[in-house]
Amino acid sequence: LLQDLLLRVRPYEALPGSANALYHRWDEIARDWLRSGRTPSYGRRLTYKRLVRAIVDEFDALELTTLERKPRVGVVGEILVKFQPDANNHVIDVIESEGCEAALPGLMEFMVTGLHTAEWNWENLGVGGKWLRAKAWLRSYMESYRTPIRNALAAANARYDRAKFTIPGVMTELAERAQQVTSLGNQAGEGWLLTGEILELIHGGVPNVICVQPFACLPNHVVGKGMFKEIRRQHPGANLVTIDYDPGASQVNQLNRIKLMLATAQMIYDQDAEAAALRSIDLDRAPCDVEAVG
Repeated sequence: LLQDLLLRVRPYEALPGSANALYHRWDEIARDWLRSGRTPSYGRRLTYKRLVRAIVDEFDALELTTLERKPRVGVVGEILVKFQPDANNHVIDVIESEGCEAALPGLMEFMVTGLHTAEWNWENLGVGGKWLRAKAWLRSYMESYRTPIRNALAAANARYDRAKFTIPGVMTELAERAQQVTSLGNQAGEGWLLTGEILELIHGGVPNVICVQPFACLPNHVVGKGMFKEIRRQHPGANLVTIDYDPGASQVNQLNRIKLMLATAQMIYDQDAEAAALRSIDLDRAPCDVEAVG
């Protein structure tokens, strides 16, 4: 939740550094709550639901320059390279420095992926049958922690004419989307989840996606770059690029490929904005002979 809110507001903050300061404030409060269930750094005790609501409300109240979204760019890939800035050469900073908004699917999905392939493994491989009920219960239990997050974000969005925050999807829906392109049997590495995250980003209004992985990471090449052709066939507007990271790889080449992709994202965004502006023209007030044009 903190990650999603930070990436949403930081590119638009009215006061430079205010988004990071708010993030660090709530990171400390959340750490206190996880350690002891108490929040002395907040000043009073919070339940989990109230903690989530307070986090969303303060990020929602942060002063922004505009509510209009910049081109949005998602980052998916191998779990370490995806989240560790030193491993991906600070790709999030590069995205934001180029005038775009970054989107980074969370860690929770990766942690519960195995719970969502239990039925497939039993039906197709005949393994894990005795754990089906336990995994189904654990899946519901973990999902219950995401419900207050969805509710708090929905309440914040209700204050605006259009959604300000992206509400996380349900893992079962993500698995269904992934199966439109690949099989749940792809479980090595990030497996089908990587494909599902790309599709989830596209459906969520993030058509630009960077897929990061260690050099020659075969599982991620299969479910990442290997799925690009079919994803582009289903979503012709998808702007996808895969970047390999390795201590011996040229950082300049990585940066050039990313910047080329971001330039394409900006061009597509400008074209869409121009098309939207043309559609909004009031022909009754247009300074031309509409009948003659017709």
